[in-house]
Amino acid sequence: MALLSVIVGCLLVLAVLADVVNTLVTTTRSTGRYWLTVVLYTRTWSLVRGIGGRMSDDGKERLYGFFAPLSVIGLLAVWVALQVVGFGLIWWGLDGIDGAGSLADSLYYSGVVYFTLGFGEIVPTEAVPRIGALIEAFSGVLTTALVIGYLPALYGAYSQREQKLLTLDDGTEGRMTPTNLVMARCPNGDPREMDAFFAEWEAWAAQVMETHTTFRMLVLFRSANPGQNWITALGVVMDAALHIEMMEGARGGPAYWFLRRGTRLLQLQTEGMDLAAKTAEMQAAFGDEGQNRFFRPLYDSLSAHGFPMRPYDEAFADTQELRQKWAPAMESMIDVLDAPRGFWGHAIGHRLESPSFLVPDEG
Repeated sequence: MALLSVIVGCLLVLAVLADVVNTLVTTTRSTGRYWLTVVLYTRTWSLVRGIGGRMSDDGKERLYGFFAPLSVIGLLAVWVALQVVGFGLIWWGLDGIDGAGSLADSLYYSGVVYFTLGFGEIVPTEAVPRIGALIEAFSGVLTTALVIGYLPALYGAYSQREQKLLTLDDGTEGRMTPTNLVMARCPNGDPREMDAFFAEWEAWAAQVMETHTTFRMLVLFRSANPGQNWITALGVVMDAALHIEMMEGARGGPAYWFLRRGTRLLQLQTEGMDLAAKTAEMQAAFGDEGQNRFFRPLYDSLSAHGFPMRPYDEAFADTQELRQKWAPAMESMIDVLDAPRGFWGHAIGHRLESPSFLVPDEG
């Protein structure tokens, strides 16, 4: 029984320390489904989503907004608790600890050593427990230090992501549309006016790709602004880039390279998901005829604005081919995150006059 306790305790401690290193230290890390952090986030997020689905939109967003930051604290608490229990099992199975006569005493001693409290009523009297106590104390300090050092990088990445969302504006008050965004940014009908815009968003997508695979919990962090989310912002800009790809003289430019970066970002975020089901669902909902019904008014409105459009059939075929590479992944991510549908304007923009070509005619 004593040997079994030591073995189980060692395995538990090693598993937790491996998960700490995998989450906080390594830059190329495994994302297997059985890592402790992955299991914890998968189960807790499913539970929170289930609760949020029964709440109003405002209540749901408040709940989701609290979840991600609190989950970091919860993850630390789980790591600490499991290490204390693991070392407690080791001490329970070892001789040479004066005053530890039961499992409860061993767990108490483990906590005292882990947090370096040093009360002294239970003490190691032999070499192996003494060395083990030093190892446990070190693991406690190491885990706490790594988490403390991790938080500034985590929140720095979150801040950089959100700052870019504050620049996304199509000049209207309601739900943002890619068409209005392109028209507002290209008032003269020149698609090249958006080259700098897409170059900046390509850099943003690359930054999000790197930080959201390193700090995977960032995916769940909500925007502070109602109606906004990083995944729906990405969708708006990617659809705007598709608009540019419909135009003569603009193919293969910054919009195209942004689409490549955004597609790769979505591929990384949906690894392991069943996208075939979402692809079939979208095809059943729209189909080629349905897509053409939506595409025709879009094409005509861009042409009426003065953009140099490619031939309709060519633009339609290329746009559909490009969009099918990322749309199922985008829709899957929106479902997983329970993100708001669409990206909504900023409060300050509601008090400014919209360009005349974005304001619908009265009557």
